[in-house]
Amino acid sequence: MLELLAANYRHPVRRGTFFRPWATGKGPGIRDVNLKISPGKVIGLVGPNGAGKTTLMQVLSGLTKLDDGELRLEGRNISLDYSRVELSMAIGYMPESVSWEGHSTPLAVITRLCSMRGISSCKGEDVLKIVGLSKRSDDALSTLSQGMKQRLSLATSLLGNPKILILDEPLNGLDPVAQAAFRILLSQLADQGVGVVVSSHSLLQLERIVDEVILMHHGRILVNGPLSNIEQELGLSARLEIAGIGKEPTDVGEHVTIEEIPTMDGEDWAYRLHLESGEWDTMKRFTLQEKYSLTRLTPLSAELEEVLSSATGVRLEDAGFDIFSEVGAGEDE
Repeated sequence: MLELLAANYRHPVRRGTFFRPWATGKGPGIRDVNLKISPGKVIGLVGPNGAGKTTLMQVLSGLTKLDDGELRLEGRNISLDYSRVELSMAIGYMPESVSWEGHSTPLAVITRLCSMRGISSCKGEDVLKIVGLSKRSDDALSTLSQGMKQRLSLATSLLGNPKILILDEPLNGLDPVAQAAFRILLSQLADQGVGVVVSSHSLLQLERIVDEVILMHHGRILVNGPLSNIEQELGLSARLEIAGIGKEPTDVGEHVTIEEIPTMDGEDWAYRLHLESGEWDTMKRFTLQEKYSLTRLTPLSAELEEVLSSATGVRLEDAGFDIFSEVGAGEDE
């Protein structure tokens, strides 16, 4: 559907000298990126600050022209074969933050965008309903909460029924209920064949949403694929949180390290189980349920810091904050 081939882009930065104060040079960006976004797939884009996530998303949306490489949509070169209007209809882009301020209203914003793109205004109203803004459609933008403004940004990206959605940190400012509704919406869009790329600083935010994960660092893609596969490839132990009442677990299987964790109300005990190899598959979990009275049985995915440390070979205890600050000044998110 959407394909990025041998893509390179580096931001121009001011590097003036006394005799050439206007001179610029190559700054941070993305390097040798190959990526394919398929219909009906939700891809999570993760990485620390400065990894190049926002630059990659702007490239994928056609807003930033590559230095080298090619961006194709349905086999056609975007820079050669698509007009700006065609591109905005095919690829919906939600930036990380938009300054929705002033006396205008969500309905006025959507109506204006519909007019610019030749879309029926009633479809714009439908989009506001989808993102839960229909009851606030006539309120001034300055009265909206951060979460409501995020919903408006999402609404603008959905105009025109795009085939691809590029969403930069869409969960920022959303409360837990809104986040749950957002996950349902993404699942519904994927079922309709929409390809989605969604970025976040946190793997935990994405694990229930995405089919695959892309880890970026220093402008490059380090690893990509299903999160469980990435964890296995990097040698990260599978973890399972269990808690219950009555008899405490004494037999949890072979090659398992047991870590005691705080209990919640109504629990007599709680542990985190680290499996040296393999996964906590259905059979292993069922065996624990048969043996003990469980109140909690939760598989845990690796945190971003662990995955990044394993992929780069830098131990967190040795690196401190360096693993998140090695990118040159001015690198984007």
